[in-house]
Amino acid sequence: MKNHIALNLLNERLDLIGGIVLKGILLELSCTPKPGLVDRLNSGANRDMDFNTFIQSTSALTYGFYQLVQLGLNYSDRIESILFEFRKIGKNMEKKMFESTGGINTQKGLIFLEGLVCIAAGSLDNEKLPFSAEKICCRIQSICKGIVNRELVSLHKNIKKNNLSNGEKLFLKYGITGIRGEVEKGLPTVRKMGLPALREGLKNGLNFNDASVQSLIHIMSIAEDTNVLSRSSMDFLKLNVQKKAREIIRCGGMYTAEGRKNIHDLDEYFIQKGINPGGSADLLAITITLFFLSLMSASENS
Repeated sequence: MKNHIALNLLNERLDLIGGIVLKGILLELSCTPKPGLVDRLNSGANRDMDFNTFIQSTSALTYGFYQLVQLGLNYSDRIESILFEFRKIGKNMEKKMFESTGGINTQKGLIFLEGLVCIAAGSLDNEKLPFSAEKICCRIQSICKGIVNRELVSLHKNIKKNNLSNGEKLFLKYGITGIRGEVEKGLPTVRKMGLPALREGLKNGLNFNDASVQSLIHIMSIAEDTNVLSRSSMDFLKLNVQKKAREIIRCGGMYTAEGRKNIHDLDEYFIQKGINPGGSADLLAITITLFFLSLMSASENS
């Protein structure tokens, strides 16, 4: 009887945490307008994927995210063991993603980011700790300690390594640590830009969609988006993504007619130039996920 009750409680926690992760992914996908990105209006700068492709991909990843929450619930201080298991589950999730999309990479980076959120939230829940955004980010920072040295800095000793990822190539070219640097620092772009902008937008009367767009623009204003860099240059990122995002924020963003027009104009510009700020979109998905996880934790502990 006790084992049956414990199993029911475990399944309940898996359902709650995993469900919020999926909600974060789907709300980011449906958020509109997103310059250069797939949304409800268009496919952005992408010619090989659309809204339905992402729905199929997300559906294929569902079970894997629940597995990663389970991994977090079984968390121990043996970080090497956690990362080893994460890689195994993550590789299988990538396989299912490619099968569902006919070989199109829709969410490989998001598997890594949301996977870490699943593990971190599950581990905090197992320890009966509230999983606020700050605590989840701190746990991710702990899990990913040393990842930049292990996976990027070490490339200098083996520059002839075959099959370098985009992130690895950009590190060697620009010294950009990308998403690995972001997680090792505890997701500062999400904590300092994404979440404050989302919360402020909701507090100031924006609906959830518009507050999410506003959050995305704030993220784009500072993110070292490797998706952008792989399709352009450092100058383009700084002048035509980060600077333009800051200009949109200064003119009000989703709060003003001028700001909304500038966001639509930026969408057309990115489509014309073939620019897809997918790294920023992934960080928005994490922002939304952490927002709802924090709400859930706060309501349970009130």
